[in-house]
Amino acid sequence: MLIYVFRDEGTRNLALTIDVTGHNLPSVSPSTAWIFTEAIDTLRFPPPWNVTDFQCLLRWLRADGFYLFEADVKDPKSLPAGWPRLRSQ
Repeated sequence: MLIYVFRDEGTRNLALTIDVTGHNLPSVSPSTAWIFTEAIDTLRFPPPWNVTDFQCLLRWLRADGFYLFEADVKDPKSLPAGWPRLRSQ
């Protein structure tokens, strides 16, 4: 499985997605512009992060198709209904 990393131009917002185009990534702000950064091959081991965190991330991606983090959203509760809530590190 490949995970695609995108960053929002002009902010610290990052996103992981299983969609190579990144079209499934929501806008965090009206000026959000997602730019492809790299692809991560999940079959390469050891993973660069904790295995438990990695499994949690894979479940999140399979369920929702994307994951947002390091976002400049001040209050994650204010995100529209249906958006995954940003998780703190």
